[in-house]
Amino acid sequence: MRTLHVRGAGTGEGHGGEVYSCAYTADGAFVLSAGWDGCLRLWLTSNIQSVSVLRASAKPLSCCTLSPDGTAWLSASMDGVLSWWDAVTHQLKLNFIAHIRPISTIQYAPDGQSLLTASWDRKLVLRKVGKEREGQTLSGHHDIVSGCQWSPDGKQFLSWSHDGTLRLWDANTCREAGRFTGHEDRVTAACFSLDGHWAISGGRDGTVKVWDVQRRAEVRSVRLSAEVRGCYCLFDGLSVVTVNADGWMVLWSLPDFEVRAELASDIKVMCGHLAPSGQEIALGSEDGRIHIVALEGIEEAPILVTPRQTVKPKSGVFGRLLGKPRFERTYQYTCPACRHTGELTSLPSESISCEACKRLLRVSADVQQLQPQ
Repeated sequence: MRTLHVRGAGTGEGHGGEVYSCAYTADGAFVLSAGWDGCLRLWLTSNIQSVSVLRASAKPLSCCTLSPDGTAWLSASMDGVLSWWDAVTHQLKLNFIAHIRPISTIQYAPDGQSLLTASWDRKLVLRKVGKEREGQTLSGHHDIVSGCQWSPDGKQFLSWSHDGTLRLWDANTCREAGRFTGHEDRVTAACFSLDGHWAISGGRDGTVKVWDVQRRAEVRSVRLSAEVRGCYCLFDGLSVVTVNADGWMVLWSLPDFEVRAELASDIKVMCGHLAPSGQEIALGSEDGRIHIVALEGIEEAPILVTPRQTVKPKSGVFGRLLGKPRFERTYQYTCPACRHTGELTSLPSESISCEACKRLLRVSADVQQLQPQ
């Protein structure tokens, strides 16, 4: 049985105001947060203790994240300045004006080679890692872009806005690939399912919608009690958690959107982030602290992985002698929990164990095509 419960709240000194953004480190041992007080603060997740603080700006910070290798903290201030800080020494490595208004989201691509920012200036900017001062601007929204997220395969990304729409973008051409309309108020949160088939979005009026990404069609809609501050698709590919501003959390099934568990808390939620393990969610609140909600029972469900098929030369002396190389298909996959990459010679009909973290994996029959090696 799956349940939700608040594991605890941050102890020690917190932010001097609301927490606007938070992000787990890759190993899940820490959470980085950004707040109204202009500080970045690092929390140890085991006891939710504040262990480090960096004064990043004289103005409030609107969002934060970490570099894929964990060596840098990224912060964005309300004046549109994007900054990189050494995670150990806290020395400033790089900063520049990335947008003319507050930055709402900073998102690295799954391969870590691209960086996407969304802003109140109604724009998104796609940047190459190593050439962050340059970027491709994407326009189309008519109001604040309140968030964005990459698709699991990194080929597309989703943005959502106070104009009531979500837009799908092609990461290669930087052109709009689809649009989702139906919200009657600002869209405040959204996410992709792990297989990329579904998108879930929430609005200021408490409406939550499920979208078929390929058909660009709405398939479910429910109305909750307050503004939706977070949508988090879980690693089983069959569940999503929504979080309201009033602290009400619901675990839903996908795509039918039936309630599987609920939790009423007194957390005044501002932001959140799903842990790399997929077994807890960190929530930033109005009280300047991080709260952690545990997702019990989810660890028992196999994690959905979508393999990538490639063709490579098959080793063998006869093929080389005859000048007729033989080829074989293999299937590569990445465990969402620990990021270990494995290879299969065929698609299994039953769950397998990750070689690194031993979590059960459910290999999808949908296969991405890679170029021959």
